[in-house]
Amino acid sequence: MKKNIITSLLFIGLFGLAMGSYARKVPVAENRSKQEGTQIRLKSTAEACLPGAVSTELKINNVRARINSGGDMWWDLADVSEYEVPYGSKMTSMFAGALWIGGTDINGQLKLAAHRYSQVGNDFFPGPLTIDGTAAVSAETCIKYDKMNVIYRKDVDEFLAWRANPSEYPDYSIPAYFSTYPAMGDELQGQSKFLAPFFDADEDLNYDPADGDYPFYDVDNHLCHQPDATLETEQGIVSGGILADQVLKGDQTIWWVFNDKGNVHTETQGASIGLEIRAQAFAFSTNDEINNMTFYSFEIINRSTYTLQETYMSLWTDPDLGYSHD
Repeated sequence: MKKNIITSLLFIGLFGLAMGSYARKVPVAENRSKQEGTQIRLKSTAEACLPGAVSTELKINNVRARINSGGDMWWDLADVSEYEVPYGSKMTSMFAGALWIGGTDINGQLKLAAHRYSQVGNDFFPGPLTIDGTAAVSAETCIKYDKMNVIYRKDVDEFLAWRANPSEYPDYSIPAYFSTYPAMGDELQGQSKFLAPFFDADEDLNYDPADGDYPFYDVDNHLCHQPDATLETEQGIVSGGILADQVLKGDQTIWWVFNDKGNVHTETQGASIGLEIRAQAFAFSTNDEINNMTFYSFEIINRSTYTLQETYMSLWTDPDLGYSHD
């Protein structure tokens, strides 16, 4: 996996969770000792990133799911499940989940980035990496990107309707989050020019809602009906900022970016890889089974200069259908 992009789509739904499972919670004493060791290692690393500390919720359909900026989800970072289904019932089906990625370099050295319970340790940190081969990230960048960007399809639909017929929307104002949407990376800091997917209406390779640009949902299925040849450029992008399959998905979407290079891997003790992960958590409001589901998409980019061999990746899950010890 060398400078390539792998997109993985996963979903968790109410239906199909009929199995019984035992999910081990980390004992308090173990939490405390491991966490103290983590803090010591963090402090010993100059300009190191701290773990993500921000969260938000998917809650547009029959599920309320907490998503954390540090690469894990569904829990409150203490011992409370936050995957509630049906929404409002106070009944939960998932305790925690996170992305796991591992492989070896050409010398057979294990490279591993994984996350479980934050009390034990942490392998992921907020923010994008540099694209110069060093796959670097500063503490300032980690702080800047320790945020969750919540986008709604209905807001984009209304924006497009206003652009098409402004006289019919005399009181319309562009949603404030359109202006803070992280479409562009900081090239002066060595980051990729493009981050979150956007539609570049005036094709100037920059993001500006005042020029008609917007967080990109493929509202008219334009990408699905174009021959592949018309979608590809040397940079693999469409209309200046869009990776061909990397558009926003769902009726409510959470977009955030994290990496495995911000600090030492205190969860796995594995050597870092140099991964930049552009993540989406999304859900649809429907009148069928999908109304009981949430979905996750991870665009995984290897920013290092070496090829990762024998690569495995998965979404680790800790399901607790109501109670963790039965």
